[in-house]
Amino acid sequence: MKFQTGQATAAPLYFNVTSFVDILMVLVIFMLVAWSTARIESDVGIQLPTSSSSAPRNPAPTPVIVNVRADGAMSVNQREISDGDLIQMLGKLVKLQPGQVAVVRADRQVPYERVLKVLDYCREAGISQVGFSALVPPKPGAGHQP
Repeated sequence: MKFQTGQATAAPLYFNVTSFVDILMVLVIFMLVAWSTARIESDVGIQLPTSSSSAPRNPAPTPVIVNVRADGAMSVNQREISDGDLIQMLGKLVKLQPGQVAVVRADRQVPYERVLKVLDYCREAGISQVGFSALVPPKPGAGHQP
């Protein structure tokens, strides 16, 4: 008969470094790529000359979003706006940012003629880049959205 003594034979403990090494390798690769990208711009070692005729580069303007509700009323930045005020506001924006972009968000019940009027207002103000906002249709089997 064999009796157990108070000492248990435990399996040897070890530290699994495989996941640790994987994470470290990903971090090292990320750092090398980021460092080499930053180095391209600063490692050239040139001093750029100055020019009085150079103009600062303007970032792309934020598009103005014109909402047209089902009853034909318009709003910009959650404030209702009349037709004349919209033309004036768009004109001022074009003077500030010559490449101003507009996005028209019209309710599906809005008559086509009203949307064309908004496009005419954009053209009168000098906006040549006009986009339209729409929803992406649901995928088959994903359920129906109202």
